[in-house]
Amino acid sequence: MRTTRSVSKKLAAETLPTQPKEVTRATKSSPPKTNDGHYIVVNGHKWRATDPMVPDDALAELKHFLAKGRSGARRQNKHDPEKLQLSRKTTGLAKLGLGERGKPEWWNDTDKGRKERWKNALIQLRELYSDNNST
Repeated sequence: MRTTRSVSKKLAAETLPTQPKEVTRATKSSPPKTNDGHYIVVNGHKWRATDPMVPDDALAELKHFLAKGRSGARRQNKHDPEKLQLSRKTTGLAKLGLGERGKPEWWNDTDKGRKERWKNALIQLRELYSDNNST
C-alpha cells in the first residue's frame, strides 16, 4: 500500500517542470516557485503558494494564526480533543485565508473573491479566539 507521502512525491515529480529554468531560485526568505508563481517547491513537493494579493498586515495576522494552530496541534493538544480541534480549525482557516487551500484556487478567482476569502478567514479566526478567550 502506498502512503500519501509517496503518492505526493510521485505526483510532484510528474508535475514539476522538467527544465530547471522553469523554477525560480530560492531566496533566504522563500522557497523556489514555479514560473507561474502558483506553487512553491519544497523537498521535491509542490505546495500551493500564498496569494500575493493578501495585504502585508493581513498576511502577518494570518501567518500568526497559522503558527498558533500548528504549534497547538503539535504540542499540548494531543490529549485534549477540544483544543486539538481548535488548533486544526485555526490551521485550516489560516491556510484558506492565505489562499493555500480552497476552491477556486486564488489564481482562478476574481479579485473580489480573493479579498473576501482572506477577510472572512480573519473574521472567523478573530471570533474563534475571542470566544475562547485566547490570544
